[in-house]
Amino acid sequence: MPTTLHADPSGITLRLGLIDRVLALRGDARILARDIAAIAVVPDGMAAVAGVRAPGLGVPGARKIGTWRRRQGATLAVVRGRGPALEITATDGPVQRIVVSVHDAAARATALRAALEGSGS
Repeated sequence: MPTTLHADPSGITLRLGLIDRVLALRGDARILARDIAAIAVVPDGMAAVAGVRAPGLGVPGARKIGTWRRRQGATLAVVRGRGPALEITATDGPVQRIVVSVHDAAARATALRAALEGSGS
């Protein structure tokens, strides 16, 4: 099962696939709708993830899968290569950011926003 993002009016859930779950050394993550500050597209997911990896897998220029920590909070990353990614920012909770590589980042961001508003997925 691949890693997927699901949204509904109550929030967004990142469901890690088996391989990503093992590499990240963690389970799924959920951000409640009331805590979502922004859903944005970043041109380079690899560059968007900074801090100290703890725990997870980091292969320079190729993969960042796991949790990156810095003063501004924790980022859960599932990034493969240099390319567009979705960045979901939260105001509260154990994870302040989720960064996930996706091929159709702009369309996926629009779909997530629509699902949060309750008008589809």
